[in-house]
Amino acid sequence: MPKKTSLNKGLQALLGDVASPKTTKPKPKTTAKKPTTEAKDKNEIALTQIKTNQYQPRLSFDEKKLQELAESIKKHGVVQPILVREADKGYELIAGERRMRASKLAGLKKIPAVIAKVSNTQSLEIAILENVQREDLNPLEVSKGYQRLKNEFGYTQEQVAKSVGKPRSSIANSLRLLSLSPKAQTELEKGTISEGHAKVLLGTDPAKAEALLERILAEKLSVRDLEKLSQPTKATYNKTQKTRDELNLESALSSKLGSKVTIEDQKGKGKMVIKYYSYDELDGIIEKFSN
Repeated sequence: MPKKTSLNKGLQALLGDVASPKTTKPKPKTTAKKPTTEAKDKNEIALTQIKTNQYQPRLSFDEKKLQELAESIKKHGVVQPILVREADKGYELIAGERRMRASKLAGLKKIPAVIAKVSNTQSLEIAILENVQREDLNPLEVSKGYQRLKNEFGYTQEQVAKSVGKPRSSIANSLRLLSLSPKAQTELEKGTISEGHAKVLLGTDPAKAEALLERILAEKLSVRDLEKLSQPTKATYNKTQKTRDELNLESALSSKLGSKVTIEDQKGKGKMVIKYYSYDELDGIIEKFSN
């Protein structure tokens, strides 16, 4: 049996068994002679009857990838049905906008669909859960999806992590991207800087971060180059370089806590600084220390 993904579990928890719409008539006991395409045809819906999801968290669609998917659909059809719910006029899409868009490009008139009875909030939740797990979303779209789960459903970081099947530290690091300056967020969305660049910028002073951003854009700096530029100077910590043990410990603690940890050591004495960017993130750090 194929392993269920976290998304599948999330959908089942919200909808129950959605393998076929409740409106579909039960199959007769003697189904052996009937072709499998007959049941599929019963669930096909005209594309003109489906409106897009008003809660879609995705901000952009790659036209080249859509065209590639359209070519695949021409050859093999739509392998996985989209998920819709009944609307005042026709249906509203819940999940599967890329498949729907590509089907239109492929010239299809109808598309296989599963009809589910869900509320507005459930529709939003499913749309976000489906999209934040897609690898082709840009990092900021994922962050905004997580934030909507927190704001509109009251999710904690732990609940978000369980819903999307990722470590809590990954969720915390993703949400930190929303603390970037508006210009840095724009460049991250455009893909002119990477998530790696963004994480380094988050660990520097805001005024310095803006200057570093300009250098990234002008000089096409790599993440490694940026890390070297942002390293503390001797005037800051009275040291020119940290030991490998210190760097490894900082990395391990940062991963464990889901927040940037800095160790300042001088001959066995010093301090450990844990950065946080919201009260919710601070609560999560305190919770980890309490467990």
